[in-house]
Amino acid sequence: MLEYTGGNPAASQNPVSSLFKTVAILRIGTGLLLMMRHGFSAALSAYHFFWKEEPWAWVTAFRDAGLPYAHLLAPVVALVVAAVALSWIIGFLTRLFAVIFLPIVITALVLLPQAGPAHVEAAWLYLFITVTLLLFGSGAVSIDQLFRIGQGGTKKRR
Repeated sequence: MLEYTGGNPAASQNPVSSLFKTVAILRIGTGLLLMMRHGFSAALSAYHFFWKEEPWAWVTAFRDAGLPYAHLLAPVVALVVAAVALSWIIGFLTRLFAVIFLPIVITALVLLPQAGPAHVEAAWLYLFITVTLLLFGSGAVSIDQLFRIGQGGTKKRR
């Protein structure tokens, strides 16, 4: 019976070298970009919208796009984008957050053609990266992988 599949079991399992062999670079880079370009500023704007009652461009954009409850939907989307970005950066529940982020990206693709070609291209890239992370998971360097370490056990399978 086949007991081991994969590469050389005697090879070094250094997590830093594993970083470049997995989807972790894509996950971390996309998470950082999503947090810096969209997540942090959107969450901060949502805070100012709720607590300081300042106007917010997302609310008017959501309302103009015909989305219901734009004053509630915009802050929820902002918090979800920030949570997805943080999840992807640290590699925690990557596939779950990719599933959560998928409707946001698809909605952005439907509603962004009037925003310009740069926004549409970014939305397509986020869609492809989201599907990739959904299929391949978080990679070798992640919080998910850290939790899998204790599940292996020392017993050999037969």
